[in-house]
Amino acid sequence: MAALAALPVELLDAVLSPLSHNLSALAAAALSCSALNPSATRLLYRHLSLSAYAHNVGVVGLLAARPDLAALVRTFSVHLDDADAAVLPTYADLQRALALMTNLTSLALYVDATASWILSPPLPQQPQRKDKHREGEKAREREQSDILEPVPAFYPRLEHLTCNFPLDAHLAAFLGQVPALISLQLSSLLSDQMAGATGTQSEPELDPAVVQVSPSHIPLLEAYTGPAYVLPSLASRPLRAVHLSGDLTLDLLPSASAPSPEPASSALRPAGAPSSSELDRHHASGSRADTDNSDLLGADSDIDTGALLQVMSAMTSAAPAQLLEALALAYPNLVCLRLMTTRALWDLPDLAFYSRIADTLSTLPHLSAFELSGIHWQSRRKSPSPAPSSSSASSSASSSSSVSESAVGSQAAATEWISPPVSPRAAELPPDDEEDLEDRDYDFDGAFLDWSY
Repeated sequence: MAALAALPVELLDAVLSPLSHNLSALAAAALSCSALNPSATRLLYRHLSLSAYAHNVGVVGLLAARPDLAALVRTFSVHLDDADAAVLPTYADLQRALALMTNLTSLALYVDATASWILSPPLPQQPQRKDKHREGEKAREREQSDILEPVPAFYPRLEHLTCNFPLDAHLAAFLGQVPALISLQLSSLLSDQMAGATGTQSEPELDPAVVQVSPSHIPLLEAYTGPAYVLPSLASRPLRAVHLSGDLTLDLLPSASAPSPEPASSALRPAGAPSSSELDRHHASGSRADTDNSDLLGADSDIDTGALLQVMSAMTSAAPAQLLEALALAYPNLVCLRLMTTRALWDLPDLAFYSRIADTLSTLPHLSAFELSGIHWQSRRKSPSPAPSSSSASSSASSSSSVSESAVGSQAAATEWISPPVSPRAAELPPDDEEDLEDRDYDFDGAFLDWSY
């Protein structure tokens, strides 16, 4: 026992780490001796996945009552039924537990969509006093409760958030406490406030009264999955992948005056890495180039965040060709694009429609995969241009440098997109002559005998 207590904590953690997927073995190790208890307890509560199917929902109440255990949780996932009277105490415990799990790096809440209040801090509990002066102290306690306001918890390490809540006041306030968030997944359902304001269950109109994400919240967000109407409020984030639900309309996209696409070396650089021009500016000033994403965005407020987007999936009721042209202007460095449209493409079997889309796709220099309503488009490299003549080969050095600068721009024309086969129209045959119809003998009697064996 004394020998185990003398070992470093890091060594004990390394010894018990192979048991991280065997919860029963970790629990036994935690109860075996006091020397192994701290390390085993940390591993036991580091990654939690709770559900009624696993019969471990009771851990929520334990975390709410034990702040020391709640501080050990790094990834937390919970599945709960609807917030009816039977499970309402569990939701209250979950609210208190979330306020204590401030060291989370990943949070997944698969709970009732109307229970977003669990993201707000719980009200402070007042101690119950039982004395004869209780009636006289009610007014004083009520006054103190008005002064005591719940302090929101701060999650400096939370990077991934998944929940089936719509964007409401509770969720918007919670996003202000997660500055390191890089992945966000929301529900496509509408809150009661939005549904009441619009009077329909369709996508809400962009109204200042509708809750939106504050411009200062989640500045490092790179991946978003959720309703399309939230996209405008995320325009200043360095998004690289978006998967939108609902209707993506033209008014949700940035203005058409988007800058020209960046070169491939800067547009497809690793997440948070500065461009070559920014590195030159840093070296010229004698300062060290900082590759942190937040510092880069803060140093250069004019950066085009639309040029960072590489993966997009959306559904739209707008005209596909018109929407695709707007997407090409707003997000010029797309690599993978998937669009689902509510319009029947077989009503547009003309070649001009597909040629317009193919021309728009050719303006995206880095696009490698495109799908429109389940139709996968293929691309191919264009044949190289003919070799220059001897007179052009002996051009000046200044002209050769200009050609090298425009080489990146010619990459957009190096790929052409092949439209899918156009649905053929019904062949228009000349009408049959009535006299020929009378002379024809189809021999239906003989055919019937053949079919009837």
